[in-house]
Amino acid sequence: MDLAKLLYYSDGVHFQKHASMITTGIYIHLEDSPYPVKLNEALLFLKEKGHIDASPVISAKGIQGFSLRFLQPIDGLILSREEKRVMMKVVEAFRGKVVDESRHYPNLYENYVVTPLYDSIPFAIERINTKIHVLVQKSLLQLSGKMFRVLFERSPE
Repeated sequence: MDLAKLLYYSDGVHFQKHASMITTGIYIHLEDSPYPVKLNEALLFLKEKGHIDASPVISAKGIQGFSLRFLQPIDGLILSREEKRVMMKVVEAFRGKVVDESRHYPNLYENYVVTPLYDSIPFAIERINTKIHVLVQKSLLQLSGKMFRVLFERSPE
């Protein structure tokens, strides 16, 4: 799930700056995450070709996900300097687990949450560049035709 979110936010940040996505994939709104439709297919292909290895992350609570490790370079995968910069910026914003997305990328998070469940999440300039995140106190906010009570707290600076 963290990988799916990192890809979504990387594509979103790149789209906001350049009006194009890095992966050119389609994302759908799942219960817990925006999810690239072809992610499982891509992971299976990379594993079969020996590019990645997946191992379960085990804790006292049981399996807590999987760790992916690259074993060899992927021929033909060429990212531009800007695409790499955007992806590294997104990874650094979350430092480990992807939590509190509404604080780091509020307009991309809003783009995800206002999309109906199991619908594709559109990347469109008019939908992504909203500014609801500038509010600093309790307010009523209209999203997708419904009223939500939202509490925005000033983050420590």
